[in-house]
Formats: sequence, C-alpha cells, structure tokens
Amino acid sequence: APGGRPPQHRAQPDAARRPSGRLGEGAARLAGGRRAEMARASRRDVPGPWPRLHDGGCGPGADFAHWMDIGWPADHLAGVDLAPERVDIAHRTAPGVDIRLADGFSLPFAADSFEVATASTVFSSILDQGLRHDLYTEMARVVRPGGLILLYDFRVRKPTNRRVVAMDRPRLKALAPEPDRIVSLSPLIYAVALGERLHPRLADLAMRHAPRTHFLACWRRAPGEMDPEP
Repeated sequence: APGGRPPQHRAQPDAARRPSGRLGEGAARLAGGRRAEMARASRRDVPGPWPRLHDGGCGPGADFAHWMDIGWPADHLAGVDLAPERVDIAHRTAPGVDIRLADGFSLPFAADSFEVATASTVFSSILDQGLRHDLYTEMARVVRPGGLILLYDFRVRKPTNRRVVAMDRPRLKALAPEPDRIVSLSPLIYAVALGERLHPRLADLAMRHAPRTHFLACWRRAPGEMDPEP
C-alpha cells in the first residue's frame, strides 16, 4: 500500500472506543462518507494529485490510514493531537505520517506548510467563540495561499450533551468570512443503524435519504489573508 505498511499490518485505531453492533456499523458508514468527501474536495480544489494535508485533532490516526490506503503518500500527511495515548496509536496506525503531540492553538509547523488543513468534530467541542476563532486562525496560518481549510462538524447538538455546541451558520460566520462551500453530510446515525439491523439495502436508503446532521465547510485561503498587519 502506498505510504506505509499494507493495511492488514497496521495497528487498529482505538477499537475499544468505537460504537459496537449496528450503531458501530452505521458509524463506519458515516466515517467512510466523510473521508471520501474530504478527499474529493482536497484533490478537486488543490493542484496536484496528493496535496500536503494537516489534520488537527487527528486522534488514533484512522483518517490517515484510510487516506494512505487510497494512495496518499505518508510524507504528505501530518497532524496533531492532545492525548499521548492517541498519538502513540496513530504512529502505529499510520506509519510514516508526521504526527505530533500538540494542541491546535500553536501548531508546530511553519506558515504555508500545507495545501489543506482539516478538523473533524473539533470546533463543536470548544464552547468559547473566541477560542474557536483562534483555532481557525492557526489552521489557516499553516495553509498556503490558495489552499483549503475543511471543517467537518455537526449542526444539531445532542440535547443531553452540554459539553458541545452545534456549529450552526452564525458560529461558522464568526470564525471567518462566509465559507466558499458547505456540503451536508452524515445522515442520522440511528436511521442508518436501524437499516443495518433490518436489511443492508435499508441502510443504503438511509444513507441517501435520511436527514443530514453534519456538514463539511470549505474555505479557500485568500492571498494575503494571514499576512501580518503593517
């Protein structure tokens, strides 16, 4: 496999934390759809077949493993995570990827190092709007002019989870100018899980027609956007 060991020889990322049963199967479908759309956006909108990509809050490296499996060179991928145990797993899951223990507010990379920066369900876990803006600004700093910032998150908060916020349109606009594109993703996971329980074809229908709970927002970094003021 390009970029590292064959997939069957990689460590399995954080399997104990993944949902189990039909819910886990539904979650796997949703993750596959998200990764496919992020890869499609990156390769469509950035010149060259395999742009340099940074993932903030990369966790145990499952996204890197997927992207390497479809051909992404490991030396074109990098990421950070706050948890040492997740970074250790990510190193085994995605060998050759530059994965570092760091937070997203002070990335250990030079300005303009990447063509794409991504974050998945990271901003919804930050309750303070000012901190969310700072995080977006730091992501944009490491992206070269003309590159992309891709945020995947949910627009509907689970009512019982007060530790997160729904990343609705006003909160997105508070990060930066209006996104260049927003794609609705991830159908209601319980509908997909129910379909998996009854029949795989029903799960396929749920993937196509169930209400979307998440989105992928895309900004193109404009030339001079992150230049210091005189």
